[in-house]
Amino acid sequence: MAHKLPPLSALRMFEAAGRCGGFTAAASELGVTPSAVSHGVRALEDALGVPLFHRDQRGMRLTPAGETLLREATRAFEGLSRCVEALTGPRAGRRLTGSVAPTFATRWLMPRLPDLRRRHPSLDLSISTEREHVEIGDGRFDFAIRMASAPAGPAEWHRLVSVRLVPVAAADCRLTLSEALARLPAIHVTAAGEDWASWAALRGLPPPDPSRGLRFDTIQLALDAAAQGLGLALARLPVCADDIAAGRVHALDAPIEGGTAYWLVTRPGLLRQRQGRQLAAWLREQLDGETLAA
Repeated sequence: MAHKLPPLSALRMFEAAGRCGGFTAAASELGVTPSAVSHGVRALEDALGVPLFHRDQRGMRLTPAGETLLREATRAFEGLSRCVEALTGPRAGRRLTGSVAPTFATRWLMPRLPDLRRRHPSLDLSISTEREHVEIGDGRFDFAIRMASAPAGPAEWHRLVSVRLVPVAAADCRLTLSEALARLPAIHVTAAGEDWASWAALRGLPPPDPSRGLRFDTIQLALDAAAQGLGLALARLPVCADDIAAGRVHALDAPIEGGTAYWLVTRPGLLRQRQGRQLAAWLREQLDGETLAA
């Protein structure tokens, strides 16, 4: 018996639009223009003879027929995806490309990637640490991990963990916090949203002299400088937690929560897909465990 189906390309565009919540998000996921998605959905409605979306001043909403078709189409496409993966092997899935800050990538992510690979061998990642501004969903990047005080931009922002600040010095430093602030130069991170002035305000202390000390554009370089006895660095947890635990640097105070957090920034709809859900769940589990242990 022949299967009576509408054009599959149009059905795929409808499924993405319904699942992602709009034509623009669906276009980003599929790598086409919003106009192409709109035309595809309209062609599907014409082929079926029923409206799938309400279009009015309040925006777009699925009709009852659209809700029914979306449920069944999503189930069918997910089943096909699982079947293709089973036939072609777990490594045949689409690679996720991410933009990650250099310190987070080297200090936190890299040591934990073996665990991610063991638990999700089909999750294929490509990581970039370039410093230039990137637009998530522009076709180059599926996700980013960013330190920020609040969401910014049209991508989907998912809070992972608060950033905690703690002054650190070389491992052999035996000075108290007040002694270290008086004797050692503060090492500054020029690219960080929160630095010594923010920490000092949170602690109710005068900030270190901003005219003294080395300046770097990454937390990683500032931490390495402190480990070599070149001054005090302001470590950010959780990314610097391993350095403190391993004794590479010595913490001079208890960590204090700042005003920023690490966020998983994704293209629209990524967390509705299996690979996106796996990545987000693993990140949250790893970071929640470190927060509880601290």
